[in-house]
Amino acid sequence: MLLVECISEFLGTGLITFINTSYTASFQLTDEFVDSWKISIILGVSTCIAIYISLIVSEAHLNPIVTLSFFLFFNFNYKKVVPYITFQILGVFFSSVTVYELYYNLLKNFESQNRILRGSLESLRSASIFSFFPNKDISVIQIFSIEFIISFIFMSIIIFLNNNKSLFFFKITFSPILIGVIVCIINIIVSPLTSFTLNPANDIGSRIFAYLFGWGKIAFTGGLNIYYFIAPILGTMFGSVTSVYFYKYIKTIL
Repeated sequence: MLLVECISEFLGTGLITFINTSYTASFQLTDEFVDSWKISIILGVSTCIAIYISLIVSEAHLNPIVTLSFFLFFNFNYKKVVPYITFQILGVFFSSVTVYELYYNLLKNFESQNRILRGSLESLRSASIFSFFPNKDISVIQIFSIEFIISFIFMSIIIFLNNNKSLFFFKITFSPILIGVIVCIINIIVSPLTSFTLNPANDIGSRIFAYLFGWGKIAFTGGLNIYYFIAPILGTMFGSVTSVYFYKYIKTIL
């Protein structure tokens, strides 16, 4: 049933967002020491858990680029594409709202102590709890290129795991762990540059939340003069689609 599958996508994507956003809030709003290894491991483990939870019901897409790639490569029902992506974004949005309510008092105190006015450039410090913003020295072209590369690698591995019938048992039992490890490694490598997107649902859902809850336009611009958030989303989309057609091409010549 489509609704049940969509709810599975909602819960799985929302779980990833809830765990990671909660952890980000905890160390940004308190004195807890954190490093990129901790964040990356939390992100990888939460991805792994969410995949196990959603795998049987909806094949655990949990990401628009996975849904799009499955439609292009695995004959995924086109009628499910928009509902899946919609519920993935909704999962991120409502998880962001939940974390906001849990940490509301700490967040208000943080903004008050640091004289942060939401919507200002300074408010990126608090907005970054919910959304990703690039290093100020990274250009929009570089953002697109980074997302393209990591999405290409990420989707190539997922396509390989799902296209090889001999790996079915591995897919069910161990591939969630492998995907979690891959996400962890990507975060360690790329986070100093862009705090990578890789998942457009997470990017769009969290920015819509930030926009509606007081941060306004800066949630989409990141303090730049353009709506830079389009670059990482396009990068992930083009990277994943390219990986699909590259894999198809490789199969025809082997």
